[in-house]
Amino acid sequence: MKRVVIITAIALALTSSTSSSQTDEARPYRHPLLDFQITAPAGWERQSRPEDHLIYEIADPTGGIHAVLWYTATQQDAPRYLWKMSHMKDLVLDAEAQQMEIDGREAWVLDVPGVVAGDTVRTLLAVIHGGKALTHRDHNALYIVEIWSPPTDFPRQTDIMAKILASARITDRISYQGKYYPLYPDPLADPDALPSPLTSDDGRQCVVITTRTGMTALVDVTVEKGMPANYSSRQWGKGDQLLVAAADFPTLARTGLHDETEIQRCATISGLPVEAITAAGQPGQASRSGFLAAGEDFLTVLSEDNRLVTSLGLTHPELARPLFVAFNLALRQLECARREHVAWNDLASFLYNGHWITFAATGGKGWQESIFDDEVLGYYQLDLGRELEPAEIAYLDEHHAALGPSRLTELSTGLTTIHTGEMVPFYIMRYGFYEGCVPYRADPVAIASLFGLMSVAEIDAALGGELPAIMTH
Repeated sequence: MKRVVIITAIALALTSSTSSSQTDEARPYRHPLLDFQITAPAGWERQSRPEDHLIYEIADPTGGIHAVLWYTATQQDAPRYLWKMSHMKDLVLDAEAQQMEIDGREAWVLDVPGVVAGDTVRTLLAVIHGGKALTHRDHNALYIVEIWSPPTDFPRQTDIMAKILASARITDRISYQGKYYPLYPDPLADPDALPSPLTSDDGRQCVVITTRTGMTALVDVTVEKGMPANYSSRQWGKGDQLLVAAADFPTLARTGLHDETEIQRCATISGLPVEAITAAGQPGQASRSGFLAAGEDFLTVLSEDNRLVTSLGLTHPELARPLFVAFNLALRQLECARREHVAWNDLASFLYNGHWITFAATGGKGWQESIFDDEVLGYYQLDLGRELEPAEIAYLDEHHAALGPSRLTELSTGLTTIHTGEMVPFYIMRYGFYEGCVPYRADPVAIASLFGLMSVAEIDAALGGELPAIMTH
């Protein structure tokens, strides 16, 4: 009877709109080396599995449920491999495996008793067929999920275990308008058929890219709350890309823009005195180049940029998102290169709102700590650029010819190139801070122009025809 209950629960979770992946209390847990994830309650902890780097295990800190992800490439089919794994794990095969779909793929699931570290448990063991292996095309790519809990806890854990299993995702493809498309590093056969950026049927954000070998592909660059980054432990997570400093700037969290009075009366940010942040941001303090120019005041820079963004009719989150896209491209490139699926520095450009943007991400020998004493770290330098469109060149020639050729070239470069670091999109999203007049600044006007959020003519009109003066200032 219990087996019927949980198999039914899995089926319901696969079709339910209220599964754990859609609740505020849940979050994705992604395998650090594989395109494979599950969704489980927030606060679960990773368990050490040094014997095999492909085993990824998380657990409820109360000890109730454990979930394990791993992968194999084999010439065996999924049912045969499931039978093999059940014997290796000393499961009691008192029932047939149930065939169902998980993530739109064929899967086989066992709901049986088992033993872990000498303790009797109730186990869900599932094998999901992921197509052919990327590196051995004659092998099957099999993704395995194992979820267990003590038998005494099993009755009350049935629903959550079923939802975790149903949430399993192999993130090597996305569905867009009902059709599946492969994700990088697999090539994209018909890139012209897709917009870029696009939102998949399940809410993921993707962009079309080109590689340095001329291949076109699709990359998942979803801006989200991801795994933390901890470079000292070689943990290259996205971090929380949606966090806004709501306690310090409630209006920013609510509207995407600052309230000037909140800036003026701000005394601390993230628990640090504003004076300490201004001091740490000066050149030669927290970093050699600085986060502020010599003598610049943090709150003044914050206020001036807030007025500039307001004039453009944009918000700070809107301007942070495309920079996060660039950072997430860098992370995806790193993931694939570490698996030896692609060469280092493989990505050349990406398509965003009709503009092909050149892309280069380089890392340092160490990392930069944040002036806000938050968890934001800096490792990557991002260099982004594009060519002005003929209509944009014509507009500048017509409306700002008085600048002369050299200053027009300088203005064009400022509108179409950004040299920044991964910390800046976090700073923009959390605090509305683009950095001061320093080399790593990502100017709001440059972001709007480079990523096609506004045309050059629209930007100039929003700024009252003062585009050259504002960019120079």
